[in-house]
Order: sequence, then C-alpha cells, then structure tokens
Amino acid sequence: MPEPTDRTDPIAASKADLVHQILVSVIIPSWDASRSGNLPLLLAELNQQSTKPDEFCVVEHTSPNGHARNVGVERSHGEILVFLDDDVRLGCPDIVSSFVDYLTQHPDLGMVGTSQLLPPDSSTFQKKCAEQLTRCQSPVVEIVTDSDMVTTQCCALRRSVLQQVGGFHDKILRGVDPELRHRVRQAGFRVAVVPSVWHYHPMPANLKSLLQMAWRDGTASAFARRHFPETILFNPDGHVGEFQARRPFILRIFNNIGRLLKNIATGRAYGTLYGIVYAGANLVGGVRRTEWE
Repeated sequence: MPEPTDRTDPIAASKADLVHQILVSVIIPSWDASRSGNLPLLLAELNQQSTKPDEFCVVEHTSPNGHARNVGVERSHGEILVFLDDDVRLGCPDIVSSFVDYLTQHPDLGMVGTSQLLPPDSSTFQKKCAEQLTRCQSPVVEIVTDSDMVTTQCCALRRSVLQQVGGFHDKILRGVDPELRHRVRQAGFRVAVVPSVWHYHPMPANLKSLLQMAWRDGTASAFARRHFPETILFNPDGHVGEFQARRPFILRIFNNIGRLLKNIATGRAYGTLYGIVYAGANLVGGVRRTEWE
C-alpha cells in the first residue's frame, strides 16, 4: 500500500504557522498615517519596547474611531490586542510586556491600561489646560488599580474578551471608551491601570484648538444622546473603580453646571471657556442635525 501523501499547501501552511506565532497585535487608527509626524515616532518607540509587538495594524481613512478599531481587529491575528491613539507617546519601555504579563496571568482582568501624563515639553498653556479640565492626567500607580481612566489612548484586551463583549461601538463619535469599559465590567471583568507604566498625551496647542475640541466634543455628545442614549455614561475623574455609570440626564446637567460654576469661581479661564463652548455645542446638537447626520 502506498504511503499517504501530505496534500497540505506549503505556502498556506507557513502562513498559518506565522499567524499562530502572533501573540501581540498593535492597532492604531490614524486618518493620514502621520498625525503631524507623531505616528512614525510612536512606531519607533513600539519597536524599542522590551517586548516587541508581533504585528502592527495602522487603520487609515476610516471613521469613527470605534469602527476603525474594529477593522483593525478583523485584520490582525494576535490574542493580545494593544490599542493606541496616533497622537500619544510611550513613557517607558515595559508597556507591552506589562500588558502581556497581566492579561495572561490574571484572567479576571478584561481591559488594562497605562497612567496618563502630560508630555514633558508641554507649554504653559497646555499645562494650565490639563490642570483645569477633567480626565487629562492620572497618576502612575504602584499596584494594579481598578480605574475608569483606562482609555484607548493606550490600553490592551484579550481578543477573546473583546469578542465576548461584542467589540467597539462603531457608530458613536465620542464616548467609545466608557461604553466599552461598561460592557467589559458588565461581563464580569475588571478594568484596571497596571503599575509603573505610563503614556504621554498632549493637550491642545492653543486656545483656538481648545475651543475647537470643546465644540467637537459637545456636538459628538449630542449626536450620541439623540441616536444612542444608552451609551451616555458618567465618567469620574481619577482612578475610580466603583461608581454609578448610568445617571439621570437632569443630574448630568446639574453636574456640568456645578463644574462650570466652580471653574468660574476659582478663576479657571480655560476650564470655563471649554465648559461654555461644550454646553453650547451640546444644546445646538440637541435641537438640530449635526454635521454627521
């Protein structure tokens, strides 16, 4: 009797072996694959990590960001998915290794991230903005810390967890991070910042950019409220692990008014301007169609 013949395509087999070896995939949405020259610098920093990613997936000309990230997930093969924004920089060489270690050794962790710091070369204007706006910075931690400050600026999930919760919401323009964190927690997993690692995220470079950001955030929030109200969630400042994610709309209004009045009373001009423009954009977007509709 003749020996059985192996009919496996050697090229297909080698591709399958390569895919099987991919553990860490980095996914970065970037409209122009540059972000004013920051993306190449970020990719260089990733290649200098103590644990180098096995695969890079830069998703160009795709929006909203949630949809772009889902496209990146479909194109990639790793079990550990690292998500980065194209305007961040890495603060230390052990970010990827920390993500891999904690996600593989602690099955209760569903989504992990780094602490968020302001770039050391930030201007006085940017430092003032970071002081006066919420959720712009979070301190480096010494132990795994449950936190709502895990964002897609720099975070990681196991592919199996992301698939279990249904991936990123691919319709909303703002609030993709808290919406995903909420579903990860609802599935019984922890969302936490891992110790001794951080990334840098810049504030707007000038007043015009700050006000443009406020208008964009306000109209995007109005769009979500009109079409996907279930995605409107409370976002506490700092490393907070337990809180009421869904709050009545009227309470959210009073909270925003209270924050605005506090900024006015304490002379926080940039926080006040941001709050006024954000509120105006939100009101306008609530009564008329936005540019995305």
